[in-house]
Parts: sequence; C-alpha cells; structure tokens
Amino acid sequence: MDISRPDPDTDPLVWYRETVIFGLDEWIVPGLRQQREALAQFLLNPAQISRLRELDSYVVDAVTDPDNVTVPEELLTDDSAQPLSHWWWHLGQLRAGDYPAELLPEHLWKIYRQSSAHDQLKADTVST
Repeated sequence: MDISRPDPDTDPLVWYRETVIFGLDEWIVPGLRQQREALAQFLLNPAQISRLRELDSYVVDAVTDPDNVTVPEELLTDDSAQPLSHWWWHLGQLRAGDYPAELLPEHLWKIYRQSSAHDQLKADTVST
C-alpha cells in the first residue's frame, strides 16, 4: 500500500480530485473554482483528461441536481469577470438553467440538459 503524500507535481489533479470526492457530499469545497482554473492551464495526458471529465461531471451533476438544496450560496455566486467558457466560475447560472449549454463540453452538456429537462418537467407539473 502506498501511503505517501499526494504530489501535485506528478498528479496535477490531486487537490481538485480530493475536493470533489471528499467535499461535495458536505459542500466543503474551498478553492474548487481556483483549483479547476489551474487545471485549465495544464497540459494533461489522456488518462488525466478522462479523470478530469469524470470529476467535472460530478460537480455539474451535484450543482444542477434540483433535489440538492444544500448547495452553498457562495458557490452559486458567479464571477462575471471570468469567461463563460470557464463554466466553473458560473455555477449559479448552471444551477438556474441560464448557462449557454453550447459552451459546455459535450459530456457536461448532457448532464446539464438532463437537469434542465427535469426542471422544466417539474415546472410544468406545478403550473398545471
């Protein structure tokens, strides 16, 4: 068993992965956006890209889940100074269904669209 400390020099995903895996359940996610922004600057290998996509999917799924009422307000406060293509700065828009879906990577677009369809179905049910 390898019990060595995580090494961000050899594994750039380490802190983002730890935050997503261990922080999302309780919404203890300090620096989530900054960690994801730093990863956008890295040249990742295919295995790392695959893992990053999986982690991003967890984040988008958790934020857009309409049954998840415990998403902290500070995480939903968007940074309008950041480009819309960096979706992690616009989690409030994602949750509200106002984010331009065409800017999301395809694997996230599918999650976002499913959530938006669920929200619309709930709204239609309530209004009838």
